[in-house]
Amino acid sequence: MINYFFFPDSYREIEIDLIKNSIEDLNKALLKKSKNEFFYEDYSFYTVGHSDGLSLCAKLAQSHPYLTNRVVPSMLKKMRHTPTINDDITQLATDYSEAWSNSLWGWFASEDRHHIRSYNFFCSNRKSIAKGIINGMNFDDVSSLLIENVRITEKAMDQICRLGGGDNFKRVLDAICSLDSYNNSWSSGRFYLRALQQEYKLDISDESDTVKNKRQLKQQRYFNISDKIGSQYCFLHVKMGSTRMHIFPDEDERVIYIAYVGPHLDL
Repeated sequence: MINYFFFPDSYREIEIDLIKNSIEDLNKALLKKSKNEFFYEDYSFYTVGHSDGLSLCAKLAQSHPYLTNRVVPSMLKKMRHTPTINDDITQLATDYSEAWSNSLWGWFASEDRHHIRSYNFFCSNRKSIAKGIINGMNFDDVSSLLIENVRITEKAMDQICRLGGGDNFKRVLDAICSLDSYNNSWSSGRFYLRALQQEYKLDISDESDTVKNKRQLKQQRYFNISDKIGSQYCFLHVKMGSTRMHIFPDEDERVIYIAYVGPHLDL
């Protein structure tokens, strides 16, 4: 899991509009958080003193009352309470040793994976952590940090989780990330196979007429996709050595489903 600690003390002497922007981005991150991300606060938002004798809450309320009185209380309710937070990452790592990574959300002079002050950096940070730890054994848990729009059927998820952590898994993961990148930009129009071939360099193709016209072969490529759209023929497939990934692009919802990951199906 990844833990984020809201660290109001880091906002001392920072321009109020920059604080506002950072807290708005923190709220976006809270709305996006996955089941493996946890945000902590220690009530210091209301108690930390600044040079003018105000808490961060009071200081922010002077210029941005709606944010302070409406957004922030709702935001803090989504966080877990913890004892006093400081900027000692080593101590946080000791106190929260089960985490994949601990990060402080606040305003810092320089950013690294432990110091977050913007939504964009939050997104890149979580992907960086996920890429560093993901393998077949934890894919079901970690993939939500890395993959935004591609959906993986229950059967395909089980197949991916059996791959372990070797080169075969890495090739599959790279292909999934490429599909997800394409899906993130698929906002209109039909599914465009050539874009995946040319822009994302995926070895992806349709099945031959021989496969589509032979009942036994065709049936092997018929997979349950979702409760909403049921089972579908998944003729589009990514080739990765001896491994194949069969997909179904839902053009109504503009979502790519991964339906099968495994050995080459019969020809």
